[in-house]
Amino acid sequence: MKASIQGYADSKLEIDAQGMTFWLPWAVFGKFWQDITTTVQEAIGNRQVIIFSQRVMTEREKGQDAPRWQRNPIDALSWFLFLLKVSTTHELVRLWQTIDWAAINRIAGEEYKNAHGGRLAWAPAQLVALLILMFLYGVPHETTIVTWVGENIVWCWFCGFSLFGPYPKHDALHDLRKRIGIERFERILTVVVKACLEAGLIKNDLINIDPTSVTASAHRWSPYERAVILTRALIRYLEKEWAEGQDTNEDARQSFPETLKTLAAEVALELLPHKGLQEVKVERVVASVAQWEENAQDSNPVWKETSEAIAEELSAMDEDVPESFSQTVNQEALGAEKGKGLRQWLVTIGKKVLAQMPHARGDQNARVGRTTNYTWFCGYLLTFAVDAFRQIITAVAWQSGNVRQAKMLEPTMDDHIERVGKPKAAAADSAFDHLVVHSYLDERDIVGHITSRDHAKPKDGGYGTDRVTWNENADGESPEHPLCPNQQPLTPKGKPHNGRQFYEGTACIGCSSYVPCHPSGKGQPKQFSFDPEAHRRWQENREHCQTDAYKAAHKKRFISEGRFGLAKMNHNGARAPYRSDGMNHIAGLMIAIVMNYRILARHQHHIESVA
Repeated sequence: MKASIQGYADSKLEIDAQGMTFWLPWAVFGKFWQDITTTVQEAIGNRQVIIFSQRVMTEREKGQDAPRWQRNPIDALSWFLFLLKVSTTHELVRLWQTIDWAAINRIAGEEYKNAHGGRLAWAPAQLVALLILMFLYGVPHETTIVTWVGENIVWCWFCGFSLFGPYPKHDALHDLRKRIGIERFERILTVVVKACLEAGLIKNDLINIDPTSVTASAHRWSPYERAVILTRALIRYLEKEWAEGQDTNEDARQSFPETLKTLAAEVALELLPHKGLQEVKVERVVASVAQWEENAQDSNPVWKETSEAIAEELSAMDEDVPESFSQTVNQEALGAEKGKGLRQWLVTIGKKVLAQMPHARGDQNARVGRTTNYTWFCGYLLTFAVDAFRQIITAVAWQSGNVRQAKMLEPTMDDHIERVGKPKAAAADSAFDHLVVHSYLDERDIVGHITSRDHAKPKDGGYGTDRVTWNENADGESPEHPLCPNQQPLTPKGKPHNGRQFYEGTACIGCSSYVPCHPSGKGQPKQFSFDPEAHRRWQENREHCQTDAYKAAHKKRFISEGRFGLAKMNHNGARAPYRSDGMNHIAGLMIAIVMNYRILARHQHHIESVA
């Protein structure tokens, strides 16, 4: 059977069982015909890279043990349309020419074992190219990018695919992420950073460290739901402990007391001090646990699976169970001294359960945290180290959302130093004004430009620890003890606890500043509580924040903060695309890789245009 379609200027498409034939006379192209023939002839004669992207991306490394990649030849029609529609000035063409595809295949290829047998694998360069498109243009899902790549001529060329396929399925991208892992994506970032370093885009004079919140692709548990899950986990643990303490004779065994279920709910509500739970009754929580279990008899939802796992883990830890637990428990016993000991023990267990409980359904690694005193989110913290010269991201750190931001500096700086070397200075916001950060920078002789952190104010509105000083005397010597807001010595009271020391005023009686300093004092000496070493370093940093060097550094830091705005707006930085900590860490690395390659490609194009 043969069919044909007649078009303008005698153009024709004929198709039969063997294939199809196009006839496009010059009149179809009009005045562009001469340009097209010249372009095609030059491209074929010069073997321009725009034609042979697929060969570059699927080329096998030398050596018998090198993995073997699929090499799907590109048909002539695809080549012709690439020549017509993929402009040499297109952003993706410049980006493609900048990326070291062989290095990507070499780094990822270490995890492939098909050199001497087995099926051919998709070249990692082609799969990473798909991820680059996904994060470059903010495509939300891998299933979407795999669908869209076949609909876009430039995207097809960029990944080395024919217009007619075949294309990898989305599970090939999942397999790639799982196979090569975080460590090899880190190495790909290192390749990019080294290229930027060689191009003169990194000076390493000032590194800006800053975290941002990334919302998880999950549903955050409500406070009440968390109370029910926590109660259920405590009940399951208590049931296991109760069963182990019972007589082996079935007739002598006692049923699990309802009062223990009530106690578990009371402890859960106590450990979750949310205003939405203040009016919730214990009986309602216990009833919800029973209702949830009834609805999930034939299924295994996340809350059920997690609470079972936590109960099993706690049981294996051999916690010291109070003596009163093994006895018959009733409401009167819970109110007695033994009952108080049982409650205190269960509170301790509840805190351990709470630390392991998921904060959201859909992503068990996501955690509720906050970016300010009043802004909360559920997800992760993404931290960049950004070189202030050309805004190249040199290191990426990824942690759950409830981690204190100051803890993010060390892993971020360690990665930066490993890739680029020790910087002269580092700048960060007030979330990093902690002793651990200053100590890290001081030990490595790195100048820290850290915004001074505000100290909490006393409830009575008096003077806080920010008014306490360690001013040097006339001889330039630091005082042994801190000075109160009126520059009088404070004396230590008692022993330090976890580094914190209580100090008491020595000249409060008759002090002209007593009333504003200690409004609720009623004549008693003013007391302050702080870590003396941390407080002394905080004061030094506060003084540094008045210097011109600090102000100049933070003008540059504000520019670097734009990296996060771009990441959130354009590159999937606002919402985590995956549903686990490790996979989302890879997403953070891909964001940095894409943003760096974009800067490098523009820089190289500028150099070529000037030349």
